[in-house]
Amino acid sequence: MKKLIYLFTLLVAVVACTPEVELREQPAELPALEFTVDATDPNQPILTINDETVFNVNWIFDDGTLLQGTSVQCFYPLEGDYGFEIVAMNGKGQSSGTGSVNVPESNPDMVFGIPEYVMLCGEKEDNGKYWVWAQEEPGGDVSYMTDPVDWTVFWWNPYTVGDGTAEDLPDLLNEIKFDLDGGFNFTRFETKDVIAEEGSFTLDHEALTIKINNAAIPNFDDPNIDPDIAAGGAYKIQVLSDYELLLWQEHPTMGYSWAWKFKARDLVPPANNPLYKLAGEVGEGGRTWAFDNDSKSLGACYMTSPTNHEESWWTPYSTLESIPEYDHTIKFDLEFNYTRFDGSGAEVEAGTYEFNIKTGELTLNNAYVPNHEVRNPDADADSNIDLDVAATGRYIVQSVDDEQLFIWQDHSPANGGAHDYGWAWIFKPVE
Repeated sequence: MKKLIYLFTLLVAVVACTPEVELREQPAELPALEFTVDATDPNQPILTINDETVFNVNWIFDDGTLLQGTSVQCFYPLEGDYGFEIVAMNGKGQSSGTGSVNVPESNPDMVFGIPEYVMLCGEKEDNGKYWVWAQEEPGGDVSYMTDPVDWTVFWWNPYTVGDGTAEDLPDLLNEIKFDLDGGFNFTRFETKDVIAEEGSFTLDHEALTIKINNAAIPNFDDPNIDPDIAAGGAYKIQVLSDYELLLWQEHPTMGYSWAWKFKARDLVPPANNPLYKLAGEVGEGGRTWAFDNDSKSLGACYMTSPTNHEESWWTPYSTLESIPEYDHTIKFDLEFNYTRFDGSGAEVEAGTYEFNIKTGELTLNNAYVPNHEVRNPDADADSNIDLDVAATGRYIVQSVDDEQLFIWQDHSPANGGAHDYGWAWIFKPVE
C-alpha cells in the first residue's frame, strides 16, 4: 500500500512540474516585405523588416554582399541609390523581392581606416595614388600568362620589357590612379597627366577582388586572353602593399590565367629606399655610422676630382687615427633627427637632416659630419676645403647601402666654392 501511495505522489509531482509551452499561431500569410530605414548615420543605414512573423531575412546587395537578420546595418561610404534583394522567412514560407536605400552624401573618410583602401588609394592627404608598370622586373614580366589556377607559376610572356625593347609592351607609358575624391574613382592615363579614360572601381577588401567600371587597366585586351572576360573588368588582387599591386584574371576557356604587375609610381619599397638604408628600417630606432678606412686606397676622408666623385686625388691622412674626429659616430633616424657622438659616446651636437632620395641631396641642419672642415692632423693647419661651402651642411649621397655611406661635397666654383676639387667622406654602419 505504501508503494502505491508513493507512485501516485510522484506522478502528481511530475505533472505539477511540467512547464507550460506557449504554442505560436502559424502565420496565415507569407512574409510581408515592407521595411524601415534608420538613417541616423546616413552612410550606415539600418534596415529593419516590419513583419513581426519573420524570423530571418537575407539581404543580398548588388555588390554581392550578404547580410542576415531581421535588422541589419549597411556600409555605404559614398552617396547613391543602392539596390538589394530581400528573402524573408516565416512559418508559412518565404517571400522575395527587391528594395533600395538612398545614401544622400558621401563620407570617404569611412574607408581610410581600412588598410586595403589606403594601400590602393593612398592616405587621405595624398588625393589618390598612381600606379605604373613594374618594368624593372627580371625579364620584363609585367603582363604575362600564368598557370590557370596558381598565379605564382609563370608560364609565358610575349613582351620584352626591361631588355632594351620595352616598346613591345602595349600601353607601356600608361599610368593608373585610384582615388576617393567624391567616389571610388579610377583613371587611366596615356602618359603622365594625359587622361585616356575615367571610370570607377568596386573593391571587396575582404575577398580582395576589384572591378574596374567604364574604363580598363593598361593592356587589358591582350590578344592571348578571353576578350569577354577581359571586358568584364573583374580581377583578383593577388598582391597589394604600399608598393606593389598584382591583378590576376582567370581565363578557363583558354586554359590559363593572366597577370598584370604594377608598382606605386611615387613610392620606393623599403628594400630599395635610400632613406631606409641611411636611417634604418622602421622600429630600429635609427642607424649609426663610423668612418670606414677600408673602402678606398686613400682612406675614409679624401679629395676627389671636382666632376667625378669616383676619381680619388689626395688625402692628408696616412691612417684612420690621423683623421680629426676619426672616432666620432653619426646617427640618422626616420624622424629626421641627426646626432653626432664623440669616441666616448657622448653627444657632440644634435640637429635635423633633409634627404631627397631622388637627387641624393643631404642637408644637415645645426650639426655636421665628423671632420667637416677637413683640416690636417695639425689643428692649426689651414682647411683643405672651402669653409663657406662646408658651412652649408649640404652634401650629395653618392651611394648608401647596408655596408657603406658615401657622402660627397663639391668645392669648385660650380657649387660656389673656391677650389678645383671635391671631397669625400666614407662611413660604415656600426654593428
